[in-house]
Order: sequence, then C-alpha cells, then structure tokens
Amino acid sequence: MAQNVHPQGCLENRVWGLATADCYTTLAPTTLDLWRIPLEQQPQIDTLSEDEISRFRRYRFAADQRKFAVARSSLRQILAHYSQRTPASLTFDYGSHGKPFLRHNSSLQFNVSHSGEYALCAVARQVVGVDIEQLRSMDHLEGLIKRCLAVSEQQALTKILPNNQSTAFLKYWTCKEAYLKATGQGISEALAAIEVDLTPPARLKLPGKPWQLQVFVPCDGYTAAVVMPPAITQIRLWAHPPLTTGPAPNG
Repeated sequence: MAQNVHPQGCLENRVWGLATADCYTTLAPTTLDLWRIPLEQQPQIDTLSEDEISRFRRYRFAADQRKFAVARSSLRQILAHYSQRTPASLTFDYGSHGKPFLRHNSSLQFNVSHSGEYALCAVARQVVGVDIEQLRSMDHLEGLIKRCLAVSEQQALTKILPNNQSTAFLKYWTCKEAYLKATGQGISEALAAIEVDLTPPARLKLPGKPWQLQVFVPCDGYTAAVVMPPAITQIRLWAHPPLTTGPAPNG
C-alpha cells in the first residue's frame, strides 16, 4: 500500500504525498481524496470567476484576501484535473445553504474548508464534508460549550483540564461542521443536536443514515474532521503543490 493511501481508520498514521499522474482518473466510488493546501502562497487570480473576485474584494485585510483566493484557486486547480477541464472554465452552483457543486460534473462531490494558513479539500464520488480549525484559545468558551455541545459532550469536557478545553471544543466543532457540510445543512441547525463521541474510534451518535467520522491532525497546530458514507473504504492523502503566481486584481 502506498504511504499516503490509508484504509478508513488510519489517518493519524498519515503521509501527505504529491499527486501521482493517475490519481485523478483512479478515484473509485469507494475512495476519498483529501488535499492539504498551504495558504502562504500567491493565488492564481486569473482562474477565478467574477463572483469570486467580488468576494475577494469584500475582505478588508490583504491576508484574508490571499487566503480566500488561494483556497479558491487551488480548489479550481484540483477539480479541473478530475474533470479534465481548465480551472477557469469550471462553474459552481450552490445549494440552499451555500454548499457548492459543479454544474457540469454532478458525479464529482467535493467540500473545502480553511482556517489559519491551511485549507483542506475533500473529493469523492459520494457526498462528503470536511472541516479544519487552527487550535487556539477560545473566547467566551463557557457560553459556546452550553450552546453548541450535547449534554454528553459537556460532561466529557468536565473531565479535561481547563487549559485543554478549547482544543477539545474545537475537535467537537469540526466534527459537527463536517457533518452539516456533508448533509448540506446550514450552521443554523442546532449544533447541540449533533452528538459526537470522541473516544477512539470517534463516531457520530445520530439516528437514521449511518456516517463515518474521522478526526485527525492535518498538520501541527490544527485539528480536522471528515464525514463520509460507510461505502468509503480508502482514503488517499495528497499535498497540493504551490501555485504559479497569477496577476492581482485591481482594487
């Protein structure tokens, strides 16, 4: 088995490898590709749509503009390889809660998340949700715990040292966000109703359709989660290479 290919359940023993020549054509219905994208690079602005450039300009700070543009242009590069199209030719439509999908390739499912200086992109032939968070001290943590965590999760946090509770909360948060993104629901849904058990192996405690949950460390100082259907049996981890510098938009 290649170093960056893992059966479901082994993401903590991860190796993020550079994409192989055939990785885009060998994405089976049972396979999930996860892409780790560093955001400290120049984006390819010329691949973005007018709508994306408008969103880019709405960010007040240059660092936030860069992170959005790198994440978006990287997503376009990655999906273009799977779709055998050019990055600029891709058209995104959006669900009722803002989840993007490709207009011309409905069989290719994807999800993207970014935090700090990293983004994660998940690509599969089935619905998938991913979330990444930079570990940090959380303001107003007590209120967030009461509003966002189920009773069982709140009880689990009482057994954790106070200095570690922000990290534990962010792990719960990424799991819930990944689930909402996989199902196409909005953040307005009651987060406390999504119950997570972080005891290895982590799992979602929800009625109805079963989901797989993976909680992992994508890089130092971050936590991440991916939610996927049970049919996914193999996860491939790819490190997205730096992008070629593109022209910056005016304004």
